[in-house]
Amino acid sequence: MGVFTSILCPVDFSTHSERALSLAMDLAAQTGAHLTILTVVDPLLAQAAQAAGRGNAVTAQTQDALQSLLGRVTKVRGRLPEAPGISVAVGDAAQEILKQSADCRADLIVMGTQGLEGPRRFVFGSTTERVLRESLVPVLAVPAPPDSTS
Repeated sequence: MGVFTSILCPVDFSTHSERALSLAMDLAAQTGAHLTILTVVDPLLAQAAQAAGRGNAVTAQTQDALQSLLGRVTKVRGRLPEAPGISVAVGDAAQEILKQSADCRADLIVMGTQGLEGPRRFVFGSTTERVLRESLVPVLAVPAPPDSTS
């Protein structure tokens, strides 16, 4: 068994988080760690869907998007020996990342340093900064690709 046994990778579907997910998958493959992929839905978006009678549609669509993202990255990186865990939370991004880290007993968090803006915002720069400050486990902050403009 490697240094890491459980890795948490929060994603927001940006190129920044896709890069972090690729690295998290490589680390999981090299160390034999279990990988959990998390995205956090803004509570206002979830409430708006609820008010529109769409109930759990946001969570279901987000889980589908996570599976699609995982499929894209898997095509490039290859499959992991163990299927990653997929988690969708609703709430404050940093708080939910820290909570999921404890829940899955992560001993490493791998996340992008910058993400999406506006209504598609799930995890963003200030979230990474807060997780870095408050996490009880190491956080690997993955910078944006050099050619990234988002």
